[in-house]
Amino acid sequence: MKAESEYHADIQFVLQKPTDWAPAGFVIASNQLTIKPASSGKKSKSSVASLKLQRSDKDFTVIAGQTKLVVGNTGRGGLLSLQYKGKELLEQPLLPDFTRPLTDNDRRGWKPQRKLKQWYEAVPQLVKTVATESKQEIRIIAEYTMLADSARLAIWYTISPDGIVKLDYFLKADPALPNIPKIGMQMATRKEYRQIEYFGRGPLENYIDRRYGLDAGRYGQDIRDFIEPYAVPQENGNRTDVRWMFLHDTKSKEGLLIVADSLLSMSAWPYTEENLSKAKHTNELKDAGYVTVNVDLIQMGVGGNDSWSEVAAPLEQYQIKAGSYHYSFYLVPLNGKIKSPEVRARELRD
Repeated sequence: MKAESEYHADIQFVLQKPTDWAPAGFVIASNQLTIKPASSGKKSKSSVASLKLQRSDKDFTVIAGQTKLVVGNTGRGGLLSLQYKGKELLEQPLLPDFTRPLTDNDRRGWKPQRKLKQWYEAVPQLVKTVATESKQEIRIIAEYTMLADSARLAIWYTISPDGIVKLDYFLKADPALPNIPKIGMQMATRKEYRQIEYFGRGPLENYIDRRYGLDAGRYGQDIRDFIEPYAVPQENGNRTDVRWMFLHDTKSKEGLLIVADSLLSMSAWPYTEENLSKAKHTNELKDAGYVTVNVDLIQMGVGGNDSWSEVAAPLEQYQIKAGSYHYSFYLVPLNGKIKSPEVRARELRD
């Protein structure tokens, strides 16, 4: 076994002979066992390209080889721009995000928008942004406060000479606060990056309380197949235990690779979160002109012991207590024709 690889055993019980109700080969039961989780591999060496930091009152600009990025220093801050070879990869900034579109269980059942109201109304306020630089890396740290200073958030952007951007997310929330709907970040990438490849649980959508039987593997889908078109628009399309996700143009294979440092939740929609939250029928969903991407540490379960009362809430073990959390991931411009996403991800993961 390769030290840097992970191995799983897929077990299936199948019919040996056809019956009146199913053909031969029909899967009666299945499970997946982890034989060996991924371990540290060799990190790729940074290139000798130079790093350049430009400061202004509004933002910080970093140029690393053929990559250029901008981190905001006013308003909500965030990663405002990520360009590779002159092409913009971001259509909307990468910003902290604590909510999801309400599900039927949320809206008609336990109503988290009321019980967890503070998080649904929370707007991170940028306190300060500082930058440090060396020959090996440039690091920009954005600090936020929320909820009358009862929650603080720090985002570290670490840029290496080869243009790889590593993001570290640190949240410290007073345990007296309500449970948190979601701990994550949201951005939007180019509309042509509609082909989604990933290594995680699939191929169908899954959540922390709805994923048994959905095996870890490498999957690829167009975004229209990746999402779940519920009759009433709502949260959909999440994938758990994601190691990496590559959103790209089908023909050129150019796109954006997201590599997790751990097992994360990720999703993508051709709509905005606001549109999904407000639409009551599918005909009210409008193509945003870009792909909304969620990169989350975790989001609460979907619940559903019923769909019309407080019992609809996720079980306690699938809710997120206020406290301290940290996760990290990489943003990597990639041409899949030159190097496959799994190879690039293996080079980067700790």
